[in-house]
Amino acid sequence: MIKRPDTSPDAPAAAQAGTPAGTQAKAADRRLAILGAALDCFLRHGVETTTIDMIREASGASTGSIYHHFGSKEGVAVELYLEGLRSFRAFQLAAFEGVTSLESGVRAVVYANVDWIGQQPDWARFLFNHRGVLAHAPDARGVASELGTSQSAFAGWMAASLPPHQRLRWPLEAYLALVVGPVHEYARHWLAGQRTVPLASLREFFADAACRAVGLDGAA
Repeated sequence: MIKRPDTSPDAPAAAQAGTPAGTQAKAADRRLAILGAALDCFLRHGVETTTIDMIREASGASTGSIYHHFGSKEGVAVELYLEGLRSFRAFQLAAFEGVTSLESGVRAVVYANVDWIGQQPDWARFLFNHRGVLAHAPDARGVASELGTSQSAFAGWMAASLPPHQRLRWPLEAYLALVVGPVHEYARHWLAGQRTVPLASLREFFADAACRAVGLDGAA
C-alpha cells in the first residue's frame, strides 16, 4: 500500500468540503486511493494480469473515475511509477535541508534512500521491479525529465559543496552509483525476503561506506 507522508503540527488544516480546495483535495484523495489499490494489485497479480475491474473493486472507485484520472490500466501503472519517483524526490529534497558539506550531503542521500524505502516498501518494490511500465508513457520526454530531476538535485548540492575551483574528477553518474548503488542492491534482496538484517539497521554502515567511496576518508 501507499503510505501518506507524515504531516507536521504546523501543516494547514484540511480544506473544507464544498470549497474549490476541498473538491480538489477530494479528487486527489480518490486518485491516491486508486494508485494504492493498483499498487496492491500489481504486486499481487503482476501488471499484465491485473485488470481495470480488479483495480475498481480494490479501490472502490468507479470504472469511469479510473479512466478519467489515468486513461487506461497502462496509464495507471505509468503514473504509479512516476508518483513514486516524485514522492522519493520530495523526501530527498527535505533531507537536503541543513546540508553544509559534501560529507553531510552524501549522508543525506543515503539516509533518504534507506528511510524512504523503509517507509514505502511496496512502492519501492514496484519502482525496482517494474521500470518497464514506462515504455507505455505517452510523453517520453516528460518521463526522461522526471527521471533526471533527482540526479540534478544531487549534482546541485555536490557542486555547491566543492571548494572553489575544484571540479569533479569523475562523471556525476559514477558518484551517484557509489553513493546509492549499494543501498539499492541490498534493498532489492531485503524487500524480496532474501536478507534478514533490516535495511534501517544498516543506515550508518551504508553512509560510512558511501563517504569512503567518494574519497571522504574521515568516515568511521
